[in-house]
Amino acid sequence: MYTAFVESIKTIYPISKDLENQLLKRLKKFSGKAGDIIIRSGEVNDTLYFIDKGMVRSFYYNDEGNSKNEVTAWFVGEYGFIYIPHSFITQGPSLESVELLEDCEMVSISHRSLHELYSLYPEANLIGRVLTEMYLVMYDDRVRFLRMMSAQKRNEVFQNMFPEIYERAPKKHIASFLGLTPETLSRVRKKS
Repeated sequence: MYTAFVESIKTIYPISKDLENQLLKRLKKFSGKAGDIIIRSGEVNDTLYFIDKGMVRSFYYNDEGNSKNEVTAWFVGEYGFIYIPHSFITQGPSLESVELLEDCEMVSISHRSLHELYSLYPEANLIGRVLTEMYLVMYDDRVRFLRMMSAQKRNEVFQNMFPEIYERAPKKHIASFLGLTPETLSRVRKKS
């Protein structure tokens, strides 16, 4: 079960056999059911997850008027890493939650174990930096995506960039991610 995780790490940067052995000692298997919340808003995200099977989303609440609206921040499918950067890096409370959208099989490593590896192996540090950079670019792209594209274009780009998620994720969550109401997304999709 750890093979996909280790191979994903190796695509970022080659690792020594010693680091691989130490990493394998610290990894844990994790499975959950659709609807489970694995990271809760207000709690510290102290675990990095990797999805072998399934799909998740991150969401937060946006106060508008007297009600709280759920906003999907991102989706991750198979072979993706999951963590809330502002919480995982600082070990402070998360402003987001992570929900399993499907039954999932995952691999996890604790923040503490990861930092032990960072202190022992320079290549682990490099991999951590590259993962952080990947998430920074993803967030930057999302901001630009939402501010600079029409609803039609956002839907089109999302469908092209994430075809599996486009087909598998509930439409209400995709609409939320795109900054649209479910009704608007439905109209946009009919025009496509």
